[in-house]
Amino acid sequence: MSLSAEIGVTVGGFELDLDLEVADGELLAVLGPNGSGKTTLLRALAGLVPLDEGHIVVDGVLLDDPGAGVFVPPEQRPIGVVFQQYLLFEHLSARDNVAFGLRARGVKKGPARAEAARRLASVGLADRGDARPAELSGGQAQRVALARALANDPRLLLLDEPLAALDVATRRQVRRDLRHQLGGFGGVRIVVTHDPVDAYALADRVAIVDGGSIVQSGTVAEITAHPRSRYVAELVGTNLIEGRLDRSVLVTLDGVEVAVVADFDGPAFAIVRPQSITLARVAADTSARNTFDGVVDDVDRIGDRVRVGIAGPLHLTAEITVGALDSLGLRPGDAVSASLKATDIEIYPA
Repeated sequence: MSLSAEIGVTVGGFELDLDLEVADGELLAVLGPNGSGKTTLLRALAGLVPLDEGHIVVDGVLLDDPGAGVFVPPEQRPIGVVFQQYLLFEHLSARDNVAFGLRARGVKKGPARAEAARRLASVGLADRGDARPAELSGGQAQRVALARALANDPRLLLLDEPLAALDVATRRQVRRDLRHQLGGFGGVRIVVTHDPVDAYALADRVAIVDGGSIVQSGTVAEITAHPRSRYVAELVGTNLIEGRLDRSVLVTLDGVEVAVVADFDGPAFAIVRPQSITLARVAADTSARNTFDGVVDDVDRIGDRVRVGIAGPLHLTAEITVGALDSLGLRPGDAVSASLKATDIEIYPA
């Protein structure tokens, strides 16, 4: 089983244009900010939004190809979906919610309810079959929704923000349970989320979607090591500078020059760890080859560390101790000088 998709969809003024290849048994997390196109992608795969161009092939079966005049309706696709709000039928028991899809496909009531009971048992809810959705906890409702999605033996499982409806205290345990439950599904699994913790905890591979396209894809380790967009850099807590490298000087798109140590020229990304930035009230005479004046625009205390946002020629985030913050007396709106050594900047081709 596998997924091969070229997605071209326009919804209102928003355009989604991306390609996906997901292998049998792989769990892909689609991660991105609100409005990036994540849910539109899921709806297109499920058949809830027809393609304008491209194709969707699951396990060798063509499901959507406007050029070839092919469109398989959602209810006939070998796809299970867990929606963000779970969308359980309030008037039905947990067992009948799980059996609903089977009944809709012509399975008789007795066998459908028996299979539903088996699916509930597989997610640890054997004793909750008679409960209505209002009687279930958030974690239990999520498991009922997952059992319902799996009841028809789909070849592709889609989960839209599966943990977003849960409170923080519940989310950690349910995330652990979900990882175990998804491990027993042998087909293609795609989890759509805006939470990097969910992506990192559940996925084999992550695709970063922003502005309707995939801006980066790879393992968690690959993405963390080499961010290729400001969104990803902020997710992993680092500073990303994009520009063109010429003789160990990176010139940004705005013309700011940054001294680095590099053995190549051309388009490049630079990572600056917040801990490697030194702050001062006025520019200091140091060995650092880069000094930028700016204004403090954010101060965020995290335990015994403080992240200081600096607006200037480069927008940077520095991380200093609480003691250093108190010594400098920095507040939002204050002038500040940021210094960083060329040897502390990691550089790689764009």
